[in-house]
Amino acid sequence: MKKDRRGKKGHPIVGITLLCALLASMCAGAAAWFQLERYEAGLVEVCAMQQDSYVQLVLDQIRLEGDRKGEKEIESILSAMDASSNKYWTFSREQDMLFVKDVLETNKYKGFTTATYYVSDSARSFLESLRLDHVGHGNILIEDREYVASGAAFEYQGDVYRLCLLTNRSVLLDHNLFLGAKTELCALGAGTLLLFVIATALLAGKVRRLQLEADRQKEAMDTLNQSLDKMNKLFSERDLHDTRQNLWSKEALPSFVAKLRARKAYPLSLALLRCSGEEAVRGVLKLASVSLDRTVLRFTLDDRLLGLLFVQCDLEQALDSAMSLLNDDVSLEEFLLLSSATEQPKDLASFGAGKGE
Repeated sequence: MKKDRRGKKGHPIVGITLLCALLASMCAGAAAWFQLERYEAGLVEVCAMQQDSYVQLVLDQIRLEGDRKGEKEIESILSAMDASSNKYWTFSREQDMLFVKDVLETNKYKGFTTATYYVSDSARSFLESLRLDHVGHGNILIEDREYVASGAAFEYQGDVYRLCLLTNRSVLLDHNLFLGAKTELCALGAGTLLLFVIATALLAGKVRRLQLEADRQKEAMDTLNQSLDKMNKLFSERDLHDTRQNLWSKEALPSFVAKLRARKAYPLSLALLRCSGEEAVRGVLKLASVSLDRTVLRFTLDDRLLGLLFVQCDLEQALDSAMSLLNDDVSLEEFLLLSSATEQPKDLASFGAGKGE
């Protein structure tokens, strides 16, 4: 039987399933990360809008007292506002920096221009986008740090001023509660995807084992079917030939004689032995297996009648061999010599019919 190798080497279901699970997990992880980025962007947008409102309040206060106060008074107002290294104010006129966070930082940036302080393209673009009496916000980069900037331009005593509030973007996203929730969410998502991959691999392995088991069962079934075919063939021949005693049935006798006559295997002679019982039959067959060679074929004609077909053996030798098997329980019922190629054998199936035991 040709084995089906596809069941053993083909269709690597575990590898393919694991690869698909990994790809699906990577896609799901990328989608989750994208959604998280959008959520963070939305959170920053909310904070930026709140920051815009704060800038608008300061701008309104400056307008209320602007006619009675100068630049120093405006700087004093800004200095009184909350400020830190992560959240501070800038104040400029045209291209000159007038105020940065507080007095100490202002002295540090004395003589700086806006182009010197707002070096990055995003910062310059944001500063140039500010419109008169309108608060706007955007993300800018200053000294390799990303800030959420809210600002507005206003006119005072014929000059145009720009007021900006800058908040370090990482401060908004690294808040303890938010960062903890983000970490837990990422850990939960990663754990879920890992569990999905492991469960998929285990299920694929189980399916593979079931496939291999099915292949083994199929091979076993094929083997059993072959064995059954052989046994059926053996059983079909057993009616004609008893291999344990090398004994043929009476139905095979005419066929043997016809074939031997066709091959001109002469002389042919047939001795019919009548036995008193089954024990006598077994004794004759046992004795015949020792005293007779393979050229003598043995046939059972009925329960107690045995036939010995001597092939290419003369009459005297065949008769002597048959007589050597006789005893009180075994007698010679008939002896036939088939020596003519034109002579038809007697109806051997009728031997023993009508004869007493």
